Order: sequence, then structure tokens, then C-alpha cells
Amino acid sequence: MSIRNDPEALYDRLIEEGLFEESSGELGLTDEFRRRREESATTLAALDEAALEERVTAYVAETDVEADDVSADLLADAIAVSETCESLDRETSLYVASSLERSESDERDPHLPAGFLSLSADEIDPFVANHPTSIVYFWREDCPPCRAVKADLERLRRDGVIPSSMGLGAVFGPDYARTLRERYEVGAAPTILFCSADGIEARIVGNPGVESLQTEIEILLEDHDA
Repeated sequence: MSIRNDPEALYDRLIEEGLFEESSGELGLTDEFRRRREESATTLAALDEAALEERVTAYVAETDVEADDVSADLLADAIAVSETCESLDRETSLYVASSLERSESDERDPHLPAGFLSLSADEIDPFVANHPTSIVYFWREDCPPCRAVKADLERLRRDGVIPSSMGLGAVFGPDYARTLRERYEVGAAPTILFCSADGIEARIVGNPGVESLQTEIEILLEDHDA
């Protein structure tokens, strides 16, 4: 199994090789990685369009990543990841860079409940498989029920009803509508899936209110001893 499908092993590798460090209980980027990131971005910014395209094409060669999906910023981060964590292949470095980009954007995204990680459709299964219990929340913009569910999930996390051991993922439904409908039977927002490592245990469509959410969480935790 690729290390990309084992988040815990990957995070351990990133800490061990100096991309992340723990400080006061928080996980953050090291100064060394930040320095390499800035150097890579400066180098790429000096290239003209043709030279940048050549660098991207060369970097993604022998990976499954399409060159058109790699921006200058993403390439700069991937190069910095590769230089910091020399054991990672280029495809994994691009994956880590993409995750960093999304994570930093999540911090500014008002639609995501606090503590939830933004997931793509392809990341749902490995995310669920690598947590004893998890919640996956599907949302869209301009959605009053989504805003209500977001607030309720944040309240339950703040009150300790959602434990720190529980995986918390969020998916922007319109980006993956067909896949979500066919693979997970998710066709409306908000939808909340309550999962064990074995798969989906329960689901709620719409805004059920904080008490119903709490009930489903407690049942899930009781059944799986999380």
C-alpha cells in the first residue's frame, strides 16, 4: 500500500524528516521547510512561461499527475517537500504539497467546520479506513442548512461530544457530484456520514438539529469504543 493511503505513517515520516514539528501540542511547518519553500518559489518566479512549463513537465514525468493540474505554487511546494523529505517520491511530494495548499486554504474557508479537513472524493475511503470512527460532512455554498450543521458540529466539538480521536472530514459536493452520488449515495447537501474504519454506519441528510447529531455520534462511539 502506498504511504499516501496511510496518513499516520505519512505524517510520522514528515515529522521524522523535518517538514513538520510539534510545539506546545500543535503541529506546524519547520523553519527549514519554509526556507526551502521560499527559495523554490523565488526560483520559479524568475522563469518565463515556457521554462516553467518545461519544469512542471519534467517534475511530473513518471507520475500519474497531469502537468495542467500543477501550478507554479504547487510545484514550488512539491520541490521543497522533496528537498526536505528526501525519502519521498515526486508523486507523494506533489500529494503532500497539494494537501498543504488545501489545508492552508481551509484555515480561511468559512464554510468548513473548525477542525475538519477538506477531502476530495478519492480521499474519502482512505480517510475513513485510517480512523476508528469518523464524520464526513458534505456541503455546498449558499446553503442555510449547511451553515446550521456547521455551527452544530463546531458546538459538539467544542463541548467534547466529538473526541479528538475521531476523524473529521468535509467534502465540497458540487466538485464531485457524480462520484458522490454513485459511490456514496450522496446527492444533497448537507449530508453527514458517520463512519467506522469498516465503512459507513449511518447517515443524515439535511439539518437534523444538534441533538440528533449528538445521538448519532454517541451511538457510533459506543459501538466502536473510540
